[in-house]
Amino acid sequence: IDCCLFDWDAPSAELLSRIDSMEGEDQACRNELIGRIVEICGCGDQMAAQALDAAGGGIELALELVLGGMGPGGVVAHSVSEPYKLVCLVRQDLAMGPGKVAAQVAHGVLGAYRLAAGNGEGTSATAWTEGGEATIVLQVADLAELERHVDAACARGLVTYVVTDAGRTQVVSGTRTVGCIGPAPASQVDAVTGSLSLL
Repeated sequence: IDCCLFDWDAPSAELLSRIDSMEGEDQACRNELIGRIVEICGCGDQMAAQALDAAGGGIELALELVLGGMGPGGVVAHSVSEPYKLVCLVRQDLAMGPGKVAAQVAHGVLGAYRLAAGNGEGTSATAWTEGGEATIVLQVADLAELERHVDAACARGLVTYVVTDAGRTQVVSGTRTVGCIGPAPASQVDAVTGSLSLL
C-alpha cells in the first residue's frame, strides 16, 4: 500500500479498512498515519505514535484514543482528562505597544514552559503541549494586581513566571511587565484568574 497516494481529506470506509488491516510493515505509511493523527488531533508525534500502537495500527481507534483523552492501552491519561492552559497577565499601566506586548508575552510563555518542563512539573508541560498549548492573555491594572495574582497562584502550587524587561525599548530596565500562571489544569488557573478580562 502506498500511503502517499491516499486522499487524506476524505478517507473512504474502504481506505480506512485497508489501513486497519496493515500489519505495520511499511514505516513510511506508519509515519503518514502518525502525521495525520497529529494534524487532526493537534497532539504531539509521540502521543500519536502511542495511540496508533495501542490501537494496533487502526487509525480510527487511534483517533478515538487521542480525542477521547485515552493513553496507550486505553488507560485514561491524567494529563488529558482536563484541559491545561497557560495564562499571561499583562500590565496596562505601562501602556506598551502591541509589538512590545507580543514580545513580553512570548518571553513569558517560553519562561513558564521551560520552568514547568524542568522543575518536576514535566507532566504539566507535556499535557499543555499535547493539548494544543492553550494560551490566554489577560489584563491587570498594575504591578500590585499582577503580584497579587502571581502570589495567589504560587500559594496554590502552580507554576508561575514573571518577565523582567531588559529596558532596551519602551520600559525601564527591571520592570516586571507580564506574569504567567501555568501550564496547569484550567480549573486551577481559573480559580486564580477567573475574574480578569481578556486583553
